Amino acid sequence: MTYFIFVIHFHQPVGQLKYVLERVQKKCYEMLLRVFKDFKNIPLTLHFSGPLLLEWEEKFPEYLKELRCLIKGSSFEVIGGTYSESILTLLPYKDRLWQVIEGRELVVEMLGVEPKGLWLPERVWDPTLPSVIAEAGYEYVIVDDEVGYRAKLWKGDVHRAWNTEYDGKIVKVLFIDATIRELLPWRSHSEVLNYLKQFKEPEYVLWGSDAEKFGEWWDSKSAESWLRYFLSNIPDWVKVVTPSRYLIENKVSGLVYLPPGSYNKMMEWSGGFFPTFLRKYIESNNMHKKMLYVRKKLERANVSETAWKYYYLAQCNDAYWHGLFGGIYIPSLRGAIYSNLIKAERLIQDEEYKVLEFDFDLDGWREVIIEAPFLNLYLKPSDGGTLFELDLKVEGYEANLLNTLTRVLEPYLEGTGFKPDWYRRVAFREHVWKPWVRLEDWIWNTPFADSSDFALGKYLYGYVSRGLRLTYLGRNWDNGGKRIFIEKVFKVEPDKPVVRVYLSWRNMEKEKVFLKLSEEIHLLPPLPNSSSVTPYYIVDGEYSKSFYESHVSPWSKRVELKSGDYPSIVVEQDKRGELWVAPVLSLNRTEKGIFRTLQGLGLSFNHSVSLNPGESFDVTFTLSVEVV
Repeated sequence: MTYFIFVIHFHQPVGQLKYVLERVQKKCYEMLLRVFKDFKNIPLTLHFSGPLLLEWEEKFPEYLKELRCLIKGSSFEVIGGTYSESILTLLPYKDRLWQVIEGRELVVEMLGVEPKGLWLPERVWDPTLPSVIAEAGYEYVIVDDEVGYRAKLWKGDVHRAWNTEYDGKIVKVLFIDATIRELLPWRSHSEVLNYLKQFKEPEYVLWGSDAEKFGEWWDSKSAESWLRYFLSNIPDWVKVVTPSRYLIENKVSGLVYLPPGSYNKMMEWSGGFFPTFLRKYIESNNMHKKMLYVRKKLERANVSETAWKYYYLAQCNDAYWHGLFGGIYIPSLRGAIYSNLIKAERLIQDEEYKVLEFDFDLDGWREVIIEAPFLNLYLKPSDGGTLFELDLKVEGYEANLLNTLTRVLEPYLEGTGFKPDWYRRVAFREHVWKPWVRLEDWIWNTPFADSSDFALGKYLYGYVSRGLRLTYLGRNWDNGGKRIFIEKVFKVEPDKPVVRVYLSWRNMEKEKVFLKLSEEIHLLPPLPNSSSVTPYYIVDGEYSKSFYESHVSPWSKRVELKSGDYPSIVVEQDKRGELWVAPVLSLNRTEKGIFRTLQGLGLSFNHSVSLNPGESFDVTFTLSVEVV
């Protein structure tokens, strides 16, 4: 006899696009519910993520009601997870405990059952987790056999149950079999059964993977047909059991200590340790450190449970990494992280103007945060004196307007000719373009287009009334290293969402210099939730193009961004000049192939100037959000 544990995991991330959720609901989840109703006496094991349960409660309450009723009258076991499908390794200890406790309570509230087992998001294991898992009331946890193999367990060992502990707190461990996970449902029924035949009791084979494999990742009718045939033709020598039943019938094999790990592909993508994603993607680190910063603010304030719930929803894992799925490459997922954190901040907002100076991103250099009633400005003097986050705090429109992504060279892009970004695509970064440089060179990173050292310069800074002054003495290396002094002052309006940037370039040489100066700004407001609505921009109130189109103008001063029902964002300079507008498009892999994804709209305001010794070129930029 072979024990077979069939664990089906349902999940949609916080920030999933409406039309994607509706498609998956129809093609996959509704189909699976029909199948489950016909096979309710087979002891399947189901996990539903917290974000998906909350979506069902709001958007598909009848489905949730049917599911709860089915579970009550079935042989199924429901296991729990974290409240927002968060990677526990990334969280402070208190948040880890809250996530697993509230995740368990959410299952009790929504589905009427008390889970005994824990599903780890992305199955990311950490050896310190047993204490929080046990404290939350869970008896067992499911991890991948890859983790067991890294602990020097043999093949037979990862088909048995074990104890593991931390701080004297014990939790039982069951392992997902990687081979069966690859076979089912992609291969024939006979191949699946032939693999199961290799194992004899008390060994088990545990399939644990995504419900979306049935209906979303391949044709829904074919998936339903495959699953129905499989469940209808389980031979007598296969005993389908839930994890809890298996643990009742079989004792653990002993004590084991497991190293950090996850499934084999995740180990490849992360370099073996999940927090490595925070170093690979600067935006992932930005979201994570903002989360830690907001936590400190919440702890100091007497805030409502609602504020904390927003904070915990911002811990949903999908936007923090990338592998087979879009993950961090999906703007709506990043946007949801920022939106929830800003909502939490807004609920503790004291309407005061504040300036804070500390190492926000923990890279060894200090950042400056200006908090005003309508906007938060995050400035990085050590990275070209740039604005790297701009938070709008108006109720109903909470967003980071610089929710852009810096493009990196993924392994699957090697050999394609793709050139990664050599600097972070944020706002108010200075360049001096060589005479031959065109829009395409700028947006697609032609080497040596910038002849200066301003873009990555470490700017000095000091405070002015309601703002920050940054300075840098740099060089233009295209003409012998001529010295140029830049002064840049950021000021935020106290009574409206407006930022003004005063910029001055001064020739520090004793001879005239000729320069093509550039002030670069990247923006990405929340994109429309519908695929039928296209965001667009308007140049000088005349020329209108979609975010996916480029534009070159020889003599412009104003660009307005419009994205569905979101308030317009206007960037205007007080002098006319050449303007480049271009989409920042990434090349990234998804489960359906490699696609170009919009990661921001780039603006380069260019001015060709000649400066006499000691002469300056001054220009003022105004960035405003037209909130009614």
